[in-house]
Amino acid sequence: MLSILITLSASSVQQFKTSINRAMFRFCVIVSPIIWGLLLGMIYKEASLQDFTLFALLGSGLSTFWASICFSSASDIHRERWYGTLENIYAAPAGFRWIVLGKIIGNSLWGMMSIGISFFVVWLVYRRPLIIEHPLWFTIGLLIMTLSLIAIGYFMAGLFTLSRNARLMMNFMEFPVYILCGILFPITLLPKVLQYVGHLLSPTWAIKLLRYSITGEGTYNHIYGLILLTVIYIILADIFFNAIDRKCRIDATLEVY
Repeated sequence: MLSILITLSASSVQQFKTSINRAMFRFCVIVSPIIWGLLLGMIYKEASLQDFTLFALLGSGLSTFWASICFSSASDIHRERWYGTLENIYAAPAGFRWIVLGKIIGNSLWGMMSIGISFFVVWLVYRRPLIIEHPLWFTIGLLIMTLSLIAIGYFMAGLFTLSRNARLMMNFMEFPVYILCGILFPITLLPKVLQYVGHLLSPTWAIKLLRYSITGEGTYNHIYGLILLTVIYIILADIFFNAIDRKCRIDATLEVY
């Protein structure tokens, strides 16, 4: 257990330091929350304080957080394969899955900072107060949502390692999640079929829990759906990484495009 914690810590710190040196990543975690904050602020500036808080303040931050998770999960695997270092990381005694998980945690720290940037920009430009009816549930919701997004990134990293189409999948998965999970507007505006699809994704339950904490409407029971899906993502990630191990030992084609 101690060796795993050391690996996670070292990998996350290294990723935290190196990822920000990439221009595209800087755009995702610094410039993008400013753009989203300004756009969503204009859209919801005449809305209620609760909707402004949920979609302008939180929506702008969560959209960039999801982008950092989505792009880091795919791009880091793709980048290591392109550099020819993926097989070296896989063969490292520290354990491939823990190194990858540490990378996702390191990128998630920047994603959390992007939420803070969007909060500050929206507050500075539009000067509308942050309305939270249940601060404790708001804090719990943000914490579990962060853990759930890390679990999704871990799951996708395993999937993208097995796939040779990581970039295509990465670009495909970004905007549908914004729509299906209700990050940018209420999910109730979507057709029923798409609402059912959205409930298969944990950010939908996170948004519902955060809406409860902000407006006081609904119930906190959405936390159970959020936790359940997070556990499912972790189980699927474990299955994928076991499949990676078997495939590498049999085919030895981890670095092949």
